[in-house]
Amino acid sequence: MNTILPLTDDAVDDHVATIFKTAKANMGRVPNLFRVMAHAPAVLEVYTQTHASLGHGVLPRALREQIAIAVATANHCDYCLAAHTLAGKAAGLTAADLTAAQDGMASDPKSRAVLTLARLINATHGRAHPEAVASARAAGLSDAEILETVAHVSISVLTNSINNIVDTPLDFPPAVRSDVG
Repeated sequence: MNTILPLTDDAVDDHVATIFKTAKANMGRVPNLFRVMAHAPAVLEVYTQTHASLGHGVLPRALREQIAIAVATANHCDYCLAAHTLAGKAAGLTAADLTAAQDGMASDPKSRAVLTLARLINATHGRAHPEAVASARAAGLSDAEILETVAHVSISVLTNSINNIVDTPLDFPPAVRSDVG
C-alpha cells in the first residue's frame, strides 16, 4: 500500500510545476517518484539538481545507469530497477549489459571496477576500507571517477529508500531481476 501518494499537476506550487515541466520535456512525463518527492520540494530539488550536475561529470551515461541498476538491485528497489533499466536501454546498454549490471558486472574492466566500488560503498554504507580506493585506482579509476561513483551511490540510496518506504507506484515497465528464476 502506498504510504505517500504521488501529487497531481494541479496540487503543486509554481516552483514544483517548473521542475515537473522540465521532467516532461526530458522524459516525456513526470515519473511517480518526482510526484512523491514533490511533497517535500527540497527533496525533489536535491534529486533533480544532483542528477543534472552528475550528468555533466566524467562517468558516461551508460555507466551511470549501470551503477543505479546495481544499487537498486542490492537495495531491492523495483521502482529504480525498472526506471534505470529503461534509461539504460536508451543509453545503449544491451539486455546482457542490463542483466550483468544487476550483479555488479560489466564487460569492460574499468566499468566492472566502478560497479564493484559502487556495490561496496552501498553494502558498507560508505565505510569501505581504504583498500577499496586503492583497488579502484589500480583498476585505472581517477579520483573524479571514484568521487562521482560515491555520489551516484548516494543519490541511488536516496531514491531507493524513498521508493521502498512509500511504495511508489510503478510507472515504468517492470524489470526482470537476475536473482529471480
